[in-house]
Amino acid sequence: MKTKVLNGAANVGLFLAHALELENEAAERYEELADSMEAHNNPEVAKLFRDLAGYSRKHAAEVKQVAAEHGPVPKVAPWEFQWDSTTESPEAASFEHAHYLMKPHHALKMALLSETQGNKYYASVAAETKDPEVARLAREFAEEEAEHVALVRKWLERYPLPKEGWDDDPDPPNISD
Repeated sequence: MKTKVLNGAANVGLFLAHALELENEAAERYEELADSMEAHNNPEVAKLFRDLAGYSRKHAAEVKQVAAEHGPVPKVAPWEFQWDSTTESPEAASFEHAHYLMKPHHALKMALLSETQGNKYYASVAAETKDPEVARLAREFAEEEAEHVALVRKWLERYPLPKEGWDDDPDPPNISD
């Protein structure tokens, strides 16, 4: 998926507003996934999602620090964020890949996809923006996302793909039509 640079990279303020939203949405989604895993008595994956949310919140705090050096971040309405062809930020993990019995491997694969999409977003902004300061910041953020990608890949080494049948549930949830 090629990410195109949109109006969110027109100037430093808009770029930082997008970067902040990207990290906040990622943290919120990981928290929602953690809540879901806890509700389904999957504490190991819930903890992993909470840890990932913490990393996103930490990165959001770093973006706020950078923003403090550049002046106020403009307010952007939720429907005005421009990510590409979606309404969600590139780093928000997709619910469609979640399963109530998922294992840490699956959660990390979701995180890998999210971090990779975040990296691509920033790299695309850096390559295509006309603003040199936006390009510099986007390169820095892309490098940090590349570090996150490498970290998640390293974590995946500890959690190999589960054996077939990982999603077998002898007592599945009741579903009423």
